[in-house]
Amino acid sequence: MSFHQPILPGTAIELVKSRNMANAESFLADFAAAGLVKTYALMREIRTVGRPTMTVRDAQIPQEEWVRIIASKNVGTALNGGTVRLEGATSPGGLSNIQITGISFSEASLAKVLDRYCGAPAQASALHPEAGNACSNGELPRSFESQSREPKEVRPIEVGDLTASIAQTMKATGLGRTKVNQLIKKGDLVKTKVGYRTLITVEIIERSVGATVTN
Repeated sequence: MSFHQPILPGTAIELVKSRNMANAESFLADFAAAGLVKTYALMREIRTVGRPTMTVRDAQIPQEEWVRIIASKNVGTALNGGTVRLEGATSPGGLSNIQITGISFSEASLAKVLDRYCGAPAQASALHPEAGNACSNGELPRSFESQSREPKEVRPIEVGDLTASIAQTMKATGLGRTKVNQLIKKGDLVKTKVGYRTLITVEIIERSVGATVTN
């Protein structure tokens, strides 16, 4: 059995709402799709054309499956405790048909993301009521958005950053846009759309190039 601190989707939603973040369900799905929050399933049944059905119990849900959950408009089902069915290809070589049951969230990874981008609740006080309120009005704070912008002066990836923009990835790895796009197309780099932001997790970048990219 995997070792994590699981909380049910309802508890995760309340935790997000406690940081004054609107649209908690959408943000939870976006965080999971970006690889920022770890999620688990009691059971995942994977059916690929031409291969035996594989059943995986109590294991982490890959972020690309969350991308499919969002694209197939199954977020509500996933967060309401229902069984999520992701339709795949009907011919060999395509996407697998996946059935996901019993989704839970890692409390530790969710708290880390909320503390990083929304401010810890303990920071709020009468003197600084804005503390812990950085995610109000249903918007991610500037610290999150700044990682997806591509200004002329690209901010380097720093220790503690969880995601990076395409421009930051290019600067950190020394690769050109064409090569980065090739790695994305091959699946070596997984690009995730979070709202209008295009992000790649730092962990995936470092795994792809085999080196630390933070300053």
